[in-house]
Amino acid sequence: MTSILRSFLMAVVCLLGMVMPLGAAAQAPVRLVVTHAYLFTMAPSQREPFTGYIAVGADGRIAAVGKGEPPASLKTTTVLDAKGHWVIPGFISAHSHLWQAAYRGLAADKTLLGWIDELYGRQVVHATDEDLYWFTLEGGLDHLLHGVTAAYNFNYSGHTRAGKELFSEQVFRGEMESGIRFVHGWEPGKVSETHTLEVAREQLKTFLDWTATQTAMNKEPQARDRLLSVMINGGTAFDGTAKQAVMEAALMKEFNLGNQSHYLEQPETQVEDREKIWPWFTDAGLVNNRMIFGHFIHTDAAIVATTAKAGAAMAWNPLSNGRLASGVADIPAYLKAGVRVGMGVDGEASADLADPFENMRTGLYAIRDKYENAGVMSPYDVLRLHTMGSADVLGVADKLGSLEMGKMGDFLVIDPGELGHVFDPYATLVFVTSQPDIERVYVGGELVVERGKLVKQDLGRVEREVKERVAARSVK
Repeated sequence: MTSILRSFLMAVVCLLGMVMPLGAAAQAPVRLVVTHAYLFTMAPSQREPFTGYIAVGADGRIAAVGKGEPPASLKTTTVLDAKGHWVIPGFISAHSHLWQAAYRGLAADKTLLGWIDELYGRQVVHATDEDLYWFTLEGGLDHLLHGVTAAYNFNYSGHTRAGKELFSEQVFRGEMESGIRFVHGWEPGKVSETHTLEVAREQLKTFLDWTATQTAMNKEPQARDRLLSVMINGGTAFDGTAKQAVMEAALMKEFNLGNQSHYLEQPETQVEDREKIWPWFTDAGLVNNRMIFGHFIHTDAAIVATTAKAGAAMAWNPLSNGRLASGVADIPAYLKAGVRVGMGVDGEASADLADPFENMRTGLYAIRDKYENAGVMSPYDVLRLHTMGSADVLGVADKLGSLEMGKMGDFLVIDPGELGHVFDPYATLVFVTSQPDIERVYVGGELVVERGKLVKQDLGRVEREVKERVAARSVK
């Protein structure tokens, strides 16, 4: 009995030790309280918008959210009276190429394969690693201006194996300094006699060690939360072989990383891609709950079923799919089968605008056209996919995607003044709202955009730098 009593008392003491600091922390002033906001939390249990408040703590996480007035005990250094304006979670792009902001409007009459030849074969191949820093910085800033507070970024790793580390590090620097939260997509390189699994493993380990050092050394506490993870930019579908799939699977397993692979995007090669490449994915063990298929348009029932059973996901990119005439992914069928779906604004050389409102509209309209049914997908559905859906696909649903206690304080304040009479708030958000209606963008409770202007960055300077660099390298 004495032993049991001692164990019980120790458990009580430990519990008190855990609870008391939490109680004390609750009394500490929070960074920001937004009052009188019309909140679209996107929390699974809270579909109906409501008028209330949201508080963000000093750590950048949501300390409280609720209906009505905030409790008197909630102390803060900053109060924003939203005056009935709308607050929604920051958009998450599950598929972006930030550096492509430098090449908007490129290859206007090309479908995917011709567009790739122009962008990768004639233009960016002349860029330097420092160019990629500026290109990525501009893309991150442009995402924030459009209300995208987190993104999966396909890193461009350069033209030679020797330059890979330089390009990756400069892109990482651009990602970090833009202020966006990001998944850094790491290029594993193409398997060859000289670029073996062992070489790729050493390069990946070196990069992961370097990023950990960079994050830890950053003097901005908020910056340490910007890197969400590192994932592998899968190359199996485009320039890979069965050996490529084996290498990527080995790296995923050893380093416990996700993988996003462009697959079944272009219609021209869809039959060959299904018959030849799909077995490479399955045989290598790449189809698992850490795999994200980018675009994933020209599937069949067996591929969809296998993907769902494995817990794999896909990133839907309506804007770029329309721009490049790639086709329409059957999202209702994927969701019904159990495939996890997020949305991406893709690269600004293929989608041209990093605009989630245009992306949602384009996607929703395309699906309704495909089914000839206006009820097949709702405005709420696409808003969920661009917030919680993308967070789930990227493995960060515990941190992002909804306005819930403990998650990051990333949100938009939208001025509904020019949106007209509201019959259905979700319909107005998706059908009517556009980027100029974004009044404020917050990341971790810190204001980063106000009425279309960056608060902490000189976008004009960045744009001028990018234009000069593109002009100096461009091929006519």
